Amino acid sequence: MKVTCIHNSRRITIPLEMIIIISCWRLSMSNLRQFLSVYPLALASAVSMVALSAGGAWAADDAAADASPSSEVVIIGQRSATDAASALKTAAPLVETPQSVSVISRDELNLRVAENLNDALNYTAGVATDTRGNTAGRYDLMTVRGFNADQYLDGLHLISSVNGYATPQIDLSFLERIEVVKGPASVLYGNANPGGIAALTSKLPTGQTFGEVSVTAGSFGTVRETADIGGTLDPNGVLSYRLVGVNDRSDTQISHTESERFGISPSITYRPDDKTSWTVLYVHQQDPRSGAYGSVPVQGSLLPNPNGQVARDFYDGEPDFERFNRTENMVTSLFTHKFDDDWAVHQNTRYMHLTTLYNSVYNAGYFTDANETKLARALAVAREELNNVTLDNNVTGVVRTGALTHNLIFGVDFQNTVQTEASGFGGSVADIDIFNPVYGSALTLPATSFDVRLHMSQTGVYAQDQISYGGFRLVLSGRNDWLDISQLDHLSNGTTSKDESKFTGRAGLLYLFDNGVAPYVSYATSFLPQTTVDRNGNVLAPTEGKQVEVGVKYQPKVWNALLTASLYELRETNVATTDPSFPTASIAAGEVRSRGVELEGSAHPITGLTVHASYTYIDNQVTKDNSGLEGTRPYAVPQTTANGYANYVLQDGPLAGLGFGGGVRYIGRGYNGVAGSGSLTIPGATLFDLMGSYDFKHLAPQLDGLTLNIDATNLLDRRYISSCYSSIWCWYGPGRDVKANVAYRW
Repeated sequence: MKVTCIHNSRRITIPLEMIIIISCWRLSMSNLRQFLSVYPLALASAVSMVALSAGGAWAADDAAADASPSSEVVIIGQRSATDAASALKTAAPLVETPQSVSVISRDELNLRVAENLNDALNYTAGVATDTRGNTAGRYDLMTVRGFNADQYLDGLHLISSVNGYATPQIDLSFLERIEVVKGPASVLYGNANPGGIAALTSKLPTGQTFGEVSVTAGSFGTVRETADIGGTLDPNGVLSYRLVGVNDRSDTQISHTESERFGISPSITYRPDDKTSWTVLYVHQQDPRSGAYGSVPVQGSLLPNPNGQVARDFYDGEPDFERFNRTENMVTSLFTHKFDDDWAVHQNTRYMHLTTLYNSVYNAGYFTDANETKLARALAVAREELNNVTLDNNVTGVVRTGALTHNLIFGVDFQNTVQTEASGFGGSVADIDIFNPVYGSALTLPATSFDVRLHMSQTGVYAQDQISYGGFRLVLSGRNDWLDISQLDHLSNGTTSKDESKFTGRAGLLYLFDNGVAPYVSYATSFLPQTTVDRNGNVLAPTEGKQVEVGVKYQPKVWNALLTASLYELRETNVATTDPSFPTASIAAGEVRSRGVELEGSAHPITGLTVHASYTYIDNQVTKDNSGLEGTRPYAVPQTTANGYANYVLQDGPLAGLGFGGGVRYIGRGYNGVAGSGSLTIPGATLFDLMGSYDFKHLAPQLDGLTLNIDATNLLDRRYISSCYSSIWCWYGPGRDVKANVAYRW
């Protein structure tokens, strides 16, 4: 008999004679080899638990009890939710990272039957996911610390259209975990919004043979099928593969609209030894329909309308004209070679091709009759194409100088995007009665008013030193980026361009006490390019972000938990605003300030019990502006959120395997981003969620691998407004959504 431990596709095969009953908490792969060579035990009869960690903890699957001399027990390692690699670009325990980071594991995604990134981040501190409520399906519309969040997949930027609607969306079935890094992240990733990033990790080959098929059915005609299979292509496991697929359809929460998706993601890993790994991953995702992107008027939703309230499923478009067809194709290469236990080289590369076709009729935000029933409408059409190349090369190493340990990283990365967009807005279409809508209006398409080709490239050089001395953890990071932007306007034949060099940095200090308490302080900066031009046609300088954060983390020694409290102040400067001497042009003189408090905790106090809670208070405000917005609060950012859920799985007795739980989400008041008499306050809302599960192996051994998960969000079907933009558009929050998922794993 032998035991094979697998973690992040790395394998160690251990003969039975070398196994002892151990729990190796935070034990590295190299230390495990040394431990087993020094302390062999002959013929141990079983393995009770092997928890291996590479900077965190490994989760071990149940080992088979039936162990013949030729059998193999496979222990599958997964990265713990108490460590992360995105904040520092090297795996590190969260309790030792001087920055606020949240982790959503694959187990949590399965438990809550999450279907998109907004669902996945509903309980995360500092994140607002209700930006456009029940019309948010086609995009991952959320903010982090009051700013839009950039997304990174396997460490590489998912570049979106700068001007239009071509934004990639990665299906959750392709993902293994999600990490949210809060605060400026440019020092390791280049241009990014200052609030933070969502770092996504793909499902990759594991070196073991497995499979999973699942079907989800739920409200609004939702039917979703997924498959995930993997294995090896040769007896020695040098070549391994994984294939993930998804097929999804829904009628959505808006009448007369549908959502469809088909996606497939094959990957193959070449691992000739335990030092070298090369994975090639392909993703094809087709979204022929993506619901609606419309809104409801303020009068009849947030404000009174003499005729009553507008229906939550009101559709302001034209069913025969509505279209949002998005096609994503990505090829990714992930290469790692370890020179020894301390030094390694990594290269991640991706090419992405993205196209979108967008047709929409939208409400213009005003009534054409005194009775406030007839809503004016207009048309939007857009055709876009993106070709993106991203590359990140870095070397990581460990150097010891006396009592100091330096975890070093030196890197060079490159981003290049070529984007084309032709769009038009206006045209003619009949008004719509919001209380008795009739569709089928004659349409006149708008003329093309925007037709550009954008080329943006960025090269960055970065370095970081993580210094450990006793309980101290000091992080020093620096980076310089060279940015080149040019945009050709096909309508005017004019070209605008900008060359820029930006330096960003970070410094963080943390002290980890023996009892698991870790106070920290950090300072970080960021930048984000703009395409807005000034009165002379010159592209404005990038915005700049600066943040100071203090906090404390606590990871108890006697039970599995991680608690984080943080306090921050973040400012974005150089924001485009009106040029007071030339009102039709812009200057980089605006400023937005965000400051707040975040509390978050996850715990597993006893076997089978999972508890998660978070609280956010954010005070964000436009502090400098020349167009009358100074003093206003950006829209779609609730000032307060408080979320929590608990789930318990019975461990024994006749109901063993039955899980049940629930959650509560409080979304505090928000604003519509308008000053003066047009300013509106969006009331808060409290929502309740319910979850349940059952593992059928407790019913009959032959049903091992068959599971059921049920999730209900907004269980009481609370009607609420998630956000309003200016004084023209509002969005209802999602109504009750019940989903049941049946999965079989082998």
